[in-house]
Amino acid sequence: MARICTVCAHSDVEEIDRRLVSGDSIAGIARDFAVSEDSLRRHFDNHVSKILSASPSAKDIINGDNLLDQLQAARDKALALLDMAIAAGDTKVYGPPSSYLSEIRQQIKLWAELEGKIAAQPTINVLLLPEWLTLREQIVAALRPYPEALEAVRNAIS
Repeated sequence: MARICTVCAHSDVEEIDRRLVSGDSIAGIARDFAVSEDSLRRHFDNHVSKILSASPSAKDIINGDNLLDQLQAARDKALALLDMAIAAGDTKVYGPPSSYLSEIRQQIKLWAELEGKIAAQPTINVLLLPEWLTLREQIVAALRPYPEALEAVRNAIS
């Protein structure tokens, strides 16, 4: 009968896998989760996706998850402080509630940027840039002797 993987059965298997993929030391992980180094090596060799562990973006994904967790914790703290400031009604102790609202707004914006729901940088309409307008005038001037080509280009870029 096949043995059950003690790491797969561990209650913290997801954190163990995350640390294995991120390159943490086997000895450190074994110590932190009270599993043997041999079990971790077997688990890594047999159960952790080689594609994931070899992927250069895997560490970025893991680090991104950590950043999101930290941002969530900061947002929760700001909300708790806002609640205390409102309940206290005394700006000497917690400061004005508006300062917490500003912080929460910034965090919501950052969260949306990280999730790709809004652009971190404003969108630029290249059709309104002075360089494009100048180039467009030059193209139209060059094509004036060729009315059919001029019409085709105008249709294509409008």
